[in-house]
Formats: sequence, C-alpha cells, structure tokens
Amino acid sequence: MESNRVNKKKVLFVIDSLSSGGAEKSLVTVLSLLDKTKYDIHLLTFKKGGLYEPLVPEEVIRLEAPDYFKYLSRNPEISFSKQISFSFNKYLAAFGLRFNRVIGNLVSKYKLHPAQTNWFFTKSGFEPLEQEFDAAVAYSQGLPTYYVATKVKSKTKFCWININYSHAGYSSKFDYPFYSKYTNIVTVSDKANEVFGMAHPDFKEKTGVVYDILSGEVIKKMGEDTTVGFTDGYTGTRILTIGRLATQKGYDMAIKACSILKKKGIDFRWYAIGEGPLKIELEKLVKEFDVESNFIFLGTFSNPYPFVKQCDIYCQPSKFEGFGLAIAEARILAKPIVVTNFEIVYNQIKHTHNGFITEMNANAIADGLEEVIGNEDIQNKFVANLEKEVISNESEISKVSALLDA
Repeated sequence: MESNRVNKKKVLFVIDSLSSGGAEKSLVTVLSLLDKTKYDIHLLTFKKGGLYEPLVPEEVIRLEAPDYFKYLSRNPEISFSKQISFSFNKYLAAFGLRFNRVIGNLVSKYKLHPAQTNWFFTKSGFEPLEQEFDAAVAYSQGLPTYYVATKVKSKTKFCWININYSHAGYSSKFDYPFYSKYTNIVTVSDKANEVFGMAHPDFKEKTGVVYDILSGEVIKKMGEDTTVGFTDGYTGTRILTIGRLATQKGYDMAIKACSILKKKGIDFRWYAIGEGPLKIELEKLVKEFDVESNFIFLGTFSNPYPFVKQCDIYCQPSKFEGFGLAIAEARILAKPIVVTNFEIVYNQIKHTHNGFITEMNANAIADGLEEVIGNEDIQNKFVANLEKEVISNESEISKVSALLDA
C-alpha cells in the first residue's frame, strides 16, 4: 500500500468549508471523480463540518486546519503564546474590517473585499504548511487563494474563480501578487473567464475554463429519493429557489416579488433551500412584507433534488453568479425556470426557449413568474426544450486531471 502511494501524485485541495454552496458541491464532485490510483488526494478546510462533509470520499486524506482556526474555536491545545498572538491578529482583523467600511469610499486603495482585509491583518497568524505537494489547488477565491499562494509548498499551484469577479468586490491590485504565483487560473464559465481577464489582463495566457461538473444520471437518480421532499401537503403552485442566504442570491428581491404575487391573489408558495449570513435579516423581511405563509425557508439538504423535481417552477433571482450550478441542475430535471438577467445566465438560458429571463427587480420577477404560472403552454414548451438538451459534463474531470498532471 505504502509503495503504491509513493508512485501517486500528491495533491492538495483547499477550501473554506464544505457548507452549502456551489463551489463546495463542485469540489466534492471533483474529489469523487478523480482517479484515486493516480492521485494521493489531501483536503484542507478551514472549518470542519458542513452539508457536504459526508460526501467526501473515504480515500481523501483530511488535514488539520491551521492553528489560527483552532484558536477561533477555542481549542485548548493551542499554546498560551500562540493564543496571545492570534488574539492580536483577530482584533487587528476586526479593526481592519471596520476601518475598510468607514473610509473605503474615500480612499480607493482601501476598497478591499472583506476576505482581503482579513488576510492583510491576519496573515502572520498562518504558519506555512509543513508538507510539500506535487499540485495544490485553491478551490475558491479569497482566503484559500491567499493561503495556497503564500503558505503551501507545491511544484504547481492552481486556483478556481467561481464568481463574477468584477461584481464580488475584490481589489485586483491587492490580488495581483497572489495570482502571479499560480501555474494556472481556472474559471467556471466563459463569462466568468472574460470578466476575470478584464480585471487581470496579464494572466490571460494562463487562465482557462473548467465547467462545474454535472452528472445528469446521478442527479435524476437522486431526484427519485422518496425520503426527501415537500411534506406540507400543499397543492398550489410551488416555486423553489436554492442558494446561500447571501446578498448575491437576490432573496431581498424574491421576498418583495412574493409580496406582489400575494397581493394579486395568486395561489402559490415560494420555498428557499439554503443557509447563510442573511438568514435573520431575511426572516425579518418576510415578516415586514407579511408573506410568512408564502415564503418558506426550508434549511439545507445534502440531496435537494427531490424538491427540485417536485416543484412547479424553479426561480433564481441572483444579482450575479460565476456559473449558476443550481440552474443547471434544474435544467437537468426539466423544470420551468425563471431567472434574473445577471450576465452569466445567458450561458444557460435562452429567453422564452428554455426559460424566462426578467429584469433584476422585484416587479419584473413577479411579472415573469405570473406569466409562467398562468400559462401551461409556456411551461410545456420550456420542459420539452429542456428535455432535448445535453447538460451532463462528467468529461470535464479530464481537464482537472490534465492540470494536475502538468
């Protein structure tokens, strides 16, 4: 066994956590598809636990998070001297985030993403990883990218961009020295690639696209699971949205659109699958707009596909995306889709052909949903066209392997 391991390529993947999210789901798919006879795969997450933890293949070797994160979780194994050092870094970070918010609009060089500010003030708290690797992958922008670039020893390094870089609020000037350390930079859609290239033209030659990997066969099979799904016995129109409860997903617009539809007397319920930092704020918004019986937060599920299969309309009211993995999954399950007109959506949806694209505001979302809800011909057309599409792309794993083998 040990001699066999020596012949494998030693590969490290780094991500913040395996909580709900498109990047997290994409990573566990990659980990499951990579050839374990070729790669000795290691995984480092800064936070343990999360929705997709159970899906990590047992062959993957888990590494301990840096001591800084053990300190944040009050781990008693951290020495007193390190606790003092980490405490100092923690308060510097908190001060830096506040400092950035106050004067960020006045002094352009301080217009940083919170992850950038956090790294600037806490980087000294991260010790270099002792192990050396043949390939190291930062599977999302922000902290994983900064950590792999500066704290990991590897013959080759790769990073993933799974957002619309220009909309996410990252300072390209701050990020430049980190991305310069990478062998290749991977984006998850053609539009994401274009946007990143505009922000970092010097790196165009080493930037390419690897789409988030989807298995239509697996998703359809998981959609048949009868142990998961709606349990409220509701018989009206079910609208479903999947995504973290975060600003970019546009839940504020969705809740306002829900209120508009309710006032029109339409028989519907709108369900949201996801968790995130805006949960309390969004729950307050639901109460404010008096749609508590219409807009329902379901939490998270490792298998959300029975909900997608059982819903009548899938709606993605996002403000920006890197690709839109949940939309692709709804396409695989051939559900009528209503989406906002964020830039990358046109990679997947053709208006009035396989879905309905609205302007990015509550009134437009409500109008689009009303039109689709009230027109069975439109719904049947979308479903028929989606059933003809070939959406699975397991072959993308060959691109990941090609990078690791370089």
